[in-house]
Amino acid sequence: MKYLGGMGALALATATTTVGLVACGSGSGTDSATVTVQGDVPIAYVMRANTISMNPTNGAPSAPGGDLFIREKSSPSAPEHNITAQFTQGKGDASDPEVSYDGKKIIFSMKCPASNTSTIDGGPACTGAWNIWEYDMTKGGLTAGTFKRLTSSSGDDDVDPVYLPGGRGVVFSSNRQTKSHVNQALGHSYYALDEYERERVFNLHMMDVDGKNITQTSFNQSHDRNPVVRPNGDIMFSRWDHVGGRNHFKVFRAKPDGTDMFVLYGAHSEGNSFLHPRDMDPKGKYAGFLSSDLMPLSRTHEGGGLVFIDAANYSEQNTPVNPKVASVGGQKQMTENALNLGGGISKYGRITTPYPLWDGTDRVLLAYKPCAVTKDGVETLCANLPQADLDRLADDMRLNTEIEADSVKDNVRPNYAIYMFDPATQQMRVVATPPAGFMYTDPVAIQERPEPNQVDPTNVDPTLAAANMGLLEVRSVYDTDGLGRMGDNVITAADLPAGCTTAIAKTTPTDPEDTRSQVADISKIKDPAQAAYGCAPARFIRVVRAVAPVQSSMGLRSAIGETDFEMQQILGYAPIEPDGSFKLQVPADTPIALAVVDSKGRAFQTHTNWIQVRPGERRTCDGCHSPRRGGALNSGNVANSIPAGAVDSLSTAHMAGETQAGTRTRLNPALLTLSQDMVYDDVWADTTKGGVKRASIEMRYTGNSTGDKLNTTIPTNGVINYPDHIAPLWTVARGVGGADTCTNCHSDPLKLNLASTITGTGRMASYERLMVGDPVIDPVTGLPQTRIEEGVPVIVRQPAMVSTMASEGDADGLSRQSRLVEILWGENLKAGADTRTLHPNPPNTAPDHSKLLNLAEKRLVAEWIDLGGKYYNDPFNSGSGVRTINTLSQTTFESQVYPIILANCATTCHQAIGSNGQSTGTTFRQNRYVLTGDVEGDFNVTLTMISDVCSPASSYLLKKPSTVPHPAGATGQTAAVLPVGSANYNTILNWIQSGCH
Repeated sequence: MKYLGGMGALALATATTTVGLVACGSGSGTDSATVTVQGDVPIAYVMRANTISMNPTNGAPSAPGGDLFIREKSSPSAPEHNITAQFTQGKGDASDPEVSYDGKKIIFSMKCPASNTSTIDGGPACTGAWNIWEYDMTKGGLTAGTFKRLTSSSGDDDVDPVYLPGGRGVVFSSNRQTKSHVNQALGHSYYALDEYERERVFNLHMMDVDGKNITQTSFNQSHDRNPVVRPNGDIMFSRWDHVGGRNHFKVFRAKPDGTDMFVLYGAHSEGNSFLHPRDMDPKGKYAGFLSSDLMPLSRTHEGGGLVFIDAANYSEQNTPVNPKVASVGGQKQMTENALNLGGGISKYGRITTPYPLWDGTDRVLLAYKPCAVTKDGVETLCANLPQADLDRLADDMRLNTEIEADSVKDNVRPNYAIYMFDPATQQMRVVATPPAGFMYTDPVAIQERPEPNQVDPTNVDPTLAAANMGLLEVRSVYDTDGLGRMGDNVITAADLPAGCTTAIAKTTPTDPEDTRSQVADISKIKDPAQAAYGCAPARFIRVVRAVAPVQSSMGLRSAIGETDFEMQQILGYAPIEPDGSFKLQVPADTPIALAVVDSKGRAFQTHTNWIQVRPGERRTCDGCHSPRRGGALNSGNVANSIPAGAVDSLSTAHMAGETQAGTRTRLNPALLTLSQDMVYDDVWADTTKGGVKRASIEMRYTGNSTGDKLNTTIPTNGVINYPDHIAPLWTVARGVGGADTCTNCHSDPLKLNLASTITGTGRMASYERLMVGDPVIDPVTGLPQTRIEEGVPVIVRQPAMVSTMASEGDADGLSRQSRLVEILWGENLKAGADTRTLHPNPPNTAPDHSKLLNLAEKRLVAEWIDLGGKYYNDPFNSGSGVRTINTLSQTTFESQVYPIILANCATTCHQAIGSNGQSTGTTFRQNRYVLTGDVEGDFNVTLTMISDVCSPASSYLLKKPSTVPHPAGATGQTAAVLPVGSANYNTILNWIQSGCH
């Protein structure tokens, strides 16, 4: 990149270097350089205090000193105007400006204290929360427009507004959770926190142009951010996908009413968090492309690299939509010097909030900050550093102690300035530089833009809508993507019935748009007269909903347990028809996940994202994890082919284009309702025509035809809690005469201890033993092996008997990955060879463990593991230890406790860690105390680490850092992070104890 424009004192020091980075300087007014950018347009942007801890995970961070600015031209010499100072009075903040399609209005978000004296329409202007405002320049021009406040809640935050075309209203992101907070799980009404248990979740909402009729349209478990309207009328936004090890922001799209929501790009592509996506100029060189900044989940002040995304031709990086498109492509960094998309040092700086101009030039307005560090306490640009310093800063294997001792530190606050970037010439011209202590972000051009298409609302089923239900149909689970997430990659030899050499018959695709070399041969799979009919493995679909974290919850982290998964509830099951189709009704406006289940109740894969249907929406998908290219496999001639071995009553009832699930549910609508049990009887095979019936399946808690039932407590409402439902299985009388129990043999603390005694964690010994692996011992030294994780030497642990790792790069079903399940079923599934060596099959002299548990008990174990192996899945259960607490002062926390936590915890280990298409096995599985620098969120997550305000020392918040070593398994520690009796320890202890009443 070539950087042109005015320089402040810091940049002048490097004017003779090869990288003239210039993002520092004086504030408003004139500039020493009078660069005029071709095609100057007026622009709006925000000034914000650079002390704000901006991260993708933070929905609406703020700090006093922010305002909305207008610059008369996109030139450093153009006059600059603070247009909101009359309201903020230096104590507020502003963000997210967006210009109307006629270029005459600016809609934005502003927060200012309710104590401010400013007024609007005869009343107080400020509410103390983030509200949506509109600035109308129709009559007064750029600097003498009129203001209107569109939302006025004092308890909810509304951000990221954008106009819908045709005057149909506004789409924005809000934590008001208009519908979901009264429709949360388990019959409770509450505001959901994100899946780090930090902030109230920001989801998409719609409202009229005057701020009335606010409606929630998205129902994610973590934030939905940065909505914009695409030229085709769709809403495009950044969604925080966070389930288990999946932890990133990707580009999603939906209709304005929230229907037809789906990932648009990047679920398995390089980079963690795509934020601020926008369409490039439809008439420019990059028509059909998106611009986005791409960054890690934290620690970069929401800065990354500028990427252009060819979303029209790629669903993922290197995943073309048809064979005519090059196999490599999808996204490209646009700056000549590549910026760091990950964490750590970025030698050439970072950018945020790109805004492509639609003027035929393909230029992009953006906020840019140079790479600056402190060396011996003096701020300097990275361009001035020796290469050895840069290499050391980029080393992610350094210990935290080394980082703290280093004289060079990556700790400079962000000083983003506004630039105009031209990808053709690689010139980056400065437009506006902020005063010291501030940053400029969110630039937008104040110019007329073509109005997008108006998208008509989705036609809905009024009967379903009245019942707050939607309909979901998948044409075939065997229509899978190149990763084979419902193909051979999830199948094992144990899944093959006798006489089958492959589970899923294959054929060559006939669709010219298909890029797969082989696809499922559904015509064979669905025909009872074909051998493939009896080999296909999918039997049921399991539907799960999220149980969202509750705000102000004390003890939540201990209740969840040793897993990255949040609490979940099983809604029920539906059969998968022989062609792989299923059709069912699910609760509308509810975050749900789906899992394909085998004949023994174990999920083939873990669904690591949340999907939704709106009330009355009838949604059809090609398949589970189906590729977004070509037509559905189970359509056309394939869907219309009549199986030779099928019964006539169903074959003759088939309608053109219908799946087998479509036929069955049309004939019997009761099949659309989820069942609490897994029950399957083959209705398709006609034995008189060569059809061979599949074996019936019956897994019920209450008992089946062979008498298999739970003799322990039966879960209610699909909620499984380890102490209530799993631990009792280990003490049920078994064996000859009913004298044996699992704990008779498995009670040795040094081996497999299934005892129900309570450990120091407050949880049962059996749970801890199943979930946490033993240390790996070095054969030479006899000492535990270690590795560096997030700056700390940590003991390498052997695989545990229960697997809880599932990410977008490793999403096999958790039960099928778990060695405990392999032993209890007597089958080798997806556990690794090292795990089998560590936990070998029981000796021949032992009981046959595959026969110790009956079908109902095995079903329960598989469900518990597939849901993530939580200790509790119900935060309202009286035994969970989770309680809502309102007696701990957030003000005291902020003034006394928070500085201690920031200094000792937030700067080292306890930061948000994202995923990038790979298994997250090298990150802290147990580290769910995530601090990002936003005080409200950090207060909420701190509460989850407190279990008993009347016994402060027993809470994780004090117990863990006062224990040596911390984290558990760390080596080389001689002193506690927070020693018992120290001043800091006592400050936190006294704050916790203040809540004991």
